[in-house]
Amino acid sequence: MGNVEALRFTVEDHVIIAIVRMGSVSFTFYLFALGLEMDPRNIIDWSGPATKLAYSGIISTIGVTLLCYTVINFSGLEVARINSYQMICALAIGLAATSSPILTRLITELKIGKSEIGRLAVRTGLANDMICTSIMCVGVLIYGSQIRILDDSLSTKIINAILNILFLTIEVCFIFKIINPFLGVLNDRNPEGKPIRGIDMLIVSLISAVLCFSSLLYGFDPNFNAFVVGLFFPRDGRMSNFLISRINFALTTFILPLYVVLVGFSTDYKAWVTQPSRTVYRLLILGSIGVVGKLMGTVVCSIRCGLLWPEAIALGLLLNVKGYFHIFCAYTTSSMQLIEPDMMMVMLLVTIGTIIPTPLVVAFIVRRARAREQGGSPMGLQYCNVGGEARILIGLHGVHDVGMAVNVMEAMRGKGQGEEGRLMAYVVDMVEMTDKTAASLVHGEGLEAVTVRDEEIVEMREQIGSALEAYKEDGGEGLRVRRMLAVSSYDCMHQDICGIAQDCLAALVVLPFHRRQRVDGSMDSGHPGHRLLNQRVLQQSPCSVAILVNRGLKRSASQISFSFASQNICVVFIGGADDREALAYASRVAQHPGVRLTVVRFLPDAAANGRVSGPGRRILTSVGKQEMEMKADDEHFAGFYERYVAGGNGVGYMEKHVGSGAETVATLRALEGQYELFVVGKGKERNSVLTAGMSEWAECPELGPIGDILAAPDFSLTASVLVIQHCNVARRCDVIDEEFLPV
Repeated sequence: MGNVEALRFTVEDHVIIAIVRMGSVSFTFYLFALGLEMDPRNIIDWSGPATKLAYSGIISTIGVTLLCYTVINFSGLEVARINSYQMICALAIGLAATSSPILTRLITELKIGKSEIGRLAVRTGLANDMICTSIMCVGVLIYGSQIRILDDSLSTKIINAILNILFLTIEVCFIFKIINPFLGVLNDRNPEGKPIRGIDMLIVSLISAVLCFSSLLYGFDPNFNAFVVGLFFPRDGRMSNFLISRINFALTTFILPLYVVLVGFSTDYKAWVTQPSRTVYRLLILGSIGVVGKLMGTVVCSIRCGLLWPEAIALGLLLNVKGYFHIFCAYTTSSMQLIEPDMMMVMLLVTIGTIIPTPLVVAFIVRRARAREQGGSPMGLQYCNVGGEARILIGLHGVHDVGMAVNVMEAMRGKGQGEEGRLMAYVVDMVEMTDKTAASLVHGEGLEAVTVRDEEIVEMREQIGSALEAYKEDGGEGLRVRRMLAVSSYDCMHQDICGIAQDCLAALVVLPFHRRQRVDGSMDSGHPGHRLLNQRVLQQSPCSVAILVNRGLKRSASQISFSFASQNICVVFIGGADDREALAYASRVAQHPGVRLTVVRFLPDAAANGRVSGPGRRILTSVGKQEMEMKADDEHFAGFYERYVAGGNGVGYMEKHVGSGAETVATLRALEGQYELFVVGKGKERNSVLTAGMSEWAECPELGPIGDILAAPDFSLTASVLVIQHCNVARRCDVIDEEFLPV
């Protein structure tokens, strides 16, 4: 029996040693990638609130922890082979630290990356992580060697600390003088748009590994040495992007989750059975110290920086997030018998406890704040001054959508006069969230709280940016463009788009149709994720939405100048709020000198005036509401006609009298080949005999009855279609639009 017990303990010891070694190697690369994402100058950058908030939260948490030293000691926190004051200091720094990779992912999942609190949280979390990890490095430099060295005299500690600092200084100088210029040469050898050479990948990987583990030669911890190496590596360039994306992908998809599972299997859970009250007591104390300490400093500093109480509390909760590195520190200290096993389990629960409830609370606070800012007021082109600035949001799935975006911006900017510009375009690159994409998420700059370092996505965004810059330089007067990024799964990407539109006060969201035109002119089957995105944005958008079926707007940005190569546009007006919004779009397009605009108004003939839509149709039950809609149509159209048609601005006008939906379709087909772009309202709530029966056999109901006819494969191979839906606050109250329910 004794041999069996000895064998069992031997196996457990080997398992613990294997997990510790696996964690040490894994977190060496983890800290290297973390340092590679950071800029050491941010530690002393006091120009913005991020560094101030980081220091405030760190100081308050450490202060609260030290003040509660007696309570922690009373709770049974026993340490071995190192005095309690040093252990409490290490614990205080751990509670004060924020896991910036986890925080970046949370900000992305919460869809607040474009908001002020999202950008501030990412920058503050990154500064906090860098400061706390740097403090840990200093602590390891000073105190780390005493565990390994038998001579515990003060002079030996000082000598070893000086030697560690000396070797570390030599290593940093070597990186600055030799490694960074060499990496610059590798970046020049691998320009954007071409695959990175395999030999260069191997060289940069070997250099990174050798530098990270070189500290073993002089006794410094390789984990924190890797952080220092990454901190002084060049942050920009293809080599750095390659290292960050590859390391994070390997760690987050396989290595770190496996490490956490192994830690869970090897953890001793006897404390929950033998001393449950003591374990819960420790859990409450540690959790309360971390939350209260971080909230105190963050909230006070946030209020002084001008944030409101809800936003300040949300920011403090976000900065309490812990991650993989905290689990590694807890398990390593337990395996070295610096803390008791049940104390390690408490630290793990504190780490998990900061990740699960925090996003729910923050999401609730941010959702309330956004609802309060919007106030239920609709946003659309009808509410914008025709001579003033309009804000639009254009979503792009890739480089192939740039031509569409340029044509929309060019048409809407009109004459391009005025210093401030008449059009503000927010161009959003919509990227699907995959495991590879998630591994390359890093903090961004400017309006972007989060960006992506994946090679393919970076190349795509640079190509889009180059095309837009070429267009602006060629003749983008009166236009301002801001690039943005939305990273999410297609199930949730509509939240990103709607959130950006609300934060930017956009009047119109323009999205590409889910089907693309092939070389032979036919349309493909489309991307189901893109269609789901369009449907949900139509349902929940805070402003008007336009879906563009691109069948001819394929010119590159460099081919489009201020003359716009003269484009024929037809606006189809039948009636309803969506058609009025389409007419408001036409009001802006009509001012462009290169646009030849024609408005075709469909009116019921004498025979149709006495008929209704027919049985089975969803018609307006209130006659008074019908009359109000008709009055609004007449007033809106009369104003447009007086200004642009009768006013001599070159806008053409035609009236078509039809008596049924079949006659409407025949009239539309007669217009085929005359125009390059049709602009129509979706017309879901339109009650007219002119469209009766057309929705019953619509292939794409999100385009509306008229849009579906114009977008049909048998209608035209060259005419694009822009379908516009007017913002309706009441529409967003429904969970799912009726037209998207299964039959």
